[in-house]
Amino acid sequence: MRLNRLAALAGRVRNVIAGLAVMALAACATQGNSFDASGLNQMVPGQTTRAQAEALLHAAPHQVYRQLDGSELAVWLHSATVATDALYFRQELWLTFDAAGRFQQVSKRNNIPRTYREQAPTRPTGSITIESPDSDMITILPVSQ
Repeated sequence: MRLNRLAALAGRVRNVIAGLAVMALAACATQGNSFDASGLNQMVPGQTTRAQAEALLHAAPHQVYRQLDGSELAVWLHSATVATDALYFRQELWLTFDAAGRFQQVSKRNNIPRTYREQAPTRPTGSITIESPDSDMITILPVSQ
C-alpha cells in the first residue's frame, strides 16, 4: 500500500515538472542569428566587402535594406526573451555598404561592447613631382586625402 502511494506521488511530481518545463519553453522566443561582434575589429571602411563582413561576424545579416543608389544597409540582429519580456537580451549591428559592396560605416549599434570598433580607413599617401621645362627646379608635393 505504501509503495502504491509513493508511486502515485512520484507520478504527480513528474507531471508537475513536465508541465513547468512546457510552460517555461513556451515563454521563450528568439529572433535573428547569433553573431560574433569581435569581427568588427577587422573591418576597414572602403575595403571590407559584405561577404567578408559576413565571414568576420560568422553570420549572414538578418535583414538587408537596398537603397535606390545601390548602397545597402545590412542589419545583424540577435534577440532572446524568457518569460515574455521579463528577461531579454538584444544585440544589433547596422552596417552601411556602398554601391560597390564596400563597408562604409557603423550606422547603429546596440549592446555591442565598445572594445569592438571598426578600423580607421587607410588614406592613400604619396607625392606628385612637378617639373618646369623652363628651369632646373623640381617641386615635390605630398599628397593625402
